[in-house]
Amino acid sequence: MLSSLILAATAAVPAAASAIQRDSPNCFPYGSAKLPGSLQPPSVSHDQWWCPQSMAYGFQGFSYPLENDDCNAWENGHDAMDKDFKQMKKDFGASIVRMYYPTCTKTAVFEHALEAAYNNNMAVVFQVWTNFGGGADSMQDVWKKSQQAIYDVLKNSKYKAIAPYVVHSAEFGSEPVGDGMDGDNFVNDLGSFRKTLNGHQIPVGISEDWDRPGKMSSNDGKSLGPIGKGVKANSDVAHVHPMPFYHDYNGKVDAAWPYIQKQTQWVVDHVGLPTMISETQWAWGKTDHNAGKADVGPQQYIKYWKTIDNNCEWFRDRKVGWFFHAWRGEDTFDIVKPDGSYAIPNWRPRKC
Repeated sequence: MLSSLILAATAAVPAAASAIQRDSPNCFPYGSAKLPGSLQPPSVSHDQWWCPQSMAYGFQGFSYPLENDDCNAWENGHDAMDKDFKQMKKDFGASIVRMYYPTCTKTAVFEHALEAAYNNNMAVVFQVWTNFGGGADSMQDVWKKSQQAIYDVLKNSKYKAIAPYVVHSAEFGSEPVGDGMDGDNFVNDLGSFRKTLNGHQIPVGISEDWDRPGKMSSNDGKSLGPIGKGVKANSDVAHVHPMPFYHDYNGKVDAAWPYIQKQTQWVVDHVGLPTMISETQWAWGKTDHNAGKADVGPQQYIKYWKTIDNNCEWFRDRKVGWFFHAWRGEDTFDIVKPDGSYAIPNWRPRKC
């Protein structure tokens, strides 16, 4: 049965399948449930398949950058994804892969991610690529092409039956509000995307930084802002970006965890939807991302992620999950270094 929160959030659209419905450990993707193989759907109902929200806390997996717009590039192919997904699961215990900036706007990149996740008994989060809300005139509506690619995959008879059992959720952009994507039509188009995905039993949200006073939050930070209200009303999940790396320009890594706690708790309290930290980051070396950031380096990076991991019980108490940003492709944010070694050696996130 859907939780009251999901029911309230989806009252005006077909029932969403929150990734979070039952108490049996024989469930997916955190329990013992296994996909049957050969791209066939499980023989159980959708509601029986997904694990309950009570299990959806702590480490989920990695943000997986797909920032090559050449749809034929190796990294956009099935073999590359299958190899990486297998490695994430084996070495770190990942359960879900979050697609990040899939700049190929054809169906292939989503088909390959879906198949690779299926083959590794993992879930995947689809994401609409928004081109930072702008670009050249011909790219202003790139999100529509990305969105249509997702729609086409879900309508394809090869994937239609398995997608509701593998696609954990779908993000209508990464920081679309911060980028000003789609202007005044944004909330309405989010609602349309949600209605379509809910029709395939896939929950929807946006991946966004809610620390945007006057937009996502009120100017005084005590309530939802005007866009935040619209986003909440048209979402099934909250995928959030508590990002001390950017918000405190000269800040130290020691101040990062209190900021993450504060921002995440704010979303739990004010948005009230199943919540995951979809993006947060630190750098193990100098980076063009916030290039003036001083407190970066291997030890700061390790401290940042191990502090998050060591607070597994905090996440468990709030039923909040988190993704590591990123796997490979985001400079010194990456866990996988250019030589193939890990930026945090001999580490596997806790289960608590």
